[in-house]
Amino acid sequence: MVIVIMVFVILLIVGLAFIISMNEEVLTMSKLRNVYLYLVSFVALMMILIGLIFTVQNITDVLFPTNYNYAMPIDKTQVQTAEEKRAYEESQKINEKNQRTDSQKNVAKSIAVVLVALPTFAYHWRKIEKEKKEQV
Repeated sequence: MVIVIMVFVILLIVGLAFIISMNEEVLTMSKLRNVYLYLVSFVALMMILIGLIFTVQNITDVLFPTNYNYAMPIDKTQVQTAEEKRAYEESQKINEKNQRTDSQKNVAKSIAVVLVALPTFAYHWRKIEKEKKEQV
């Protein structure tokens, strides 16, 4: 998300520099509107791409989980009771379940980014295409 904001700020600066550099032409609302439409379309497209990349990455995490052992390792020198072994195995199962749940939530979040950005991009890009046709 930080990347999207940084890209948007950079595009905004480039767009404003482009507008300022057009000193011989009269700055009209349609030109500002075009800059706005292109900036929003670009940011939405970047959100779609980033969302798709994260979706694939998160689906991979769900299908092929990497289970990290966060619990204290079993000390082999000490004799453990059956209750301690059961508690350790139970905590491992809970950690695996939590990681799986987090991966599934991440898939949902990345799909949500794509689902929000896709109509935004489609709407603004259709506006750009419509205005191009009207100008010809």
